Parts: sequence; structure tokens; C-alpha cells
Amino acid sequence: MHLYGLIIGVSIIIGINHFSRNQKVISKTKENFFIYSLLFFSIIGARLYHVIDYWNYYSQNTNQIYATWNGGLGIYGALIGGILYIFFFSLFSRISFLKILDSITPILPLCQAIGRIGNFFNHEIPVWWLEASLNLILFFIIKSEALKNYSSTALYLIGYGSIRFFIEFFRNDTWQVSSFKIAQVISLLFIFIGLIILKSTRKSNNLLK
Repeated sequence: MHLYGLIIGVSIIIGINHFSRNQKVISKTKENFFIYSLLFFSIIGARLYHVIDYWNYYSQNTNQIYATWNGGLGIYGALIGGILYIFFFSLFSRISFLKILDSITPILPLCQAIGRIGNFFNHEIPVWWLEASLNLILFFIIKSEALKNYSSTALYLIGYGSIRFFIEFFRNDTWQVSSFKIAQVISLLFIFIGLIILKSTRKSNNLLK
């Protein structure tokens, strides 16, 4: 097994264990189905994001499209694929979309920090250490007692959106269309959605007092 794959696997196991121990919104009979389906769509999204980004290469090397063990999983693709799956799962299961997300997002920054170590061993992303460090800080911020009454999803979207927007200034290996970096566009969208969620959940909390 490639060391990259092993490290990604460790981060996934940590995420699954945290979710399984802390989630209270999905019945245990549906939990495994939810987890493995979420993993599937997240990996598909992550790979699609990377392949589209490097389509000039993959269009000439189609046999490499499935070679995920060589690296090439876009975190934003994973997040978008996962969020879309959770949205449709919540609709069909009649479970709060935000409650499911709030059961997952607290551990995401730690999983991402570990995943960036995999980039180091795969000789990818020179600033992996900076994003890993900032993700670790974000993990402790979301977990802090002072912010326990805030939606972890809102904090994650604002926090990671800000981190990635900043990191993109130091990277020249990411998807770019004209003069726009796609990751920065998505980052701004994440921050905007996070602020909306933060505002709406704060209003809800005030009504309950």
C-alpha cells in the first residue's frame, strides 16, 4: 500500500469513529449505509475535481483516471460531493440537513490536517504544512467551549473557506480559469454560506432563550 493511501485511510477512520460516537440524528440501522455511501460520493467528487482540473493530462492518459493511489484527490471536490449526498439523504430520510452536517464538520479539519501529511509523502503541495497547521488550529477553535453554541458547520465553512482562500496565494498547481482560481471562488462561496448559517442559527438560539 502506498503511504499516501495509508495516511488518507487513517484520516477517514478517525472521521468515521468520531461521527459514529457522536452523531445522534441517524439511526444505527442506517448508519453504515450512510457512512459508506458518503465515502463513495466524497471520493468520486474528489477525483472528479482533480481530473477536470488536469483534463489536458488525463484526456491523453485515460488509464490514469482511476489511479487514486498516485495522489490527486481534490478536497473541495470531496466536500461538494459529500454535501450533495448528505442533502439528498436528508431529504429522503426527513432528517435535518444541518444536524447531519453538524455531526461531521467538527472532525473535518483534523482529518484534513492528517491528509495533508499524505501530500508531503507523495511530494505534492509545497505548502502542505501551512494548511495542515491552520486546519489543526481550526479543529481546536471549533471544539472550543466558547463556541459550543454555534453551528460547527458555519464555523467550518467560514474557517476552512478563509484558510483555503489564503493558501491559494502560495500555490500555482491548482485549477485556474482565466485569472480566477476555482478554489478561491469556492472558498468565498463557503464563507458566504457559513455566514448565512451562523446568522440564522444565532437567531434560532436567541429565540430558544
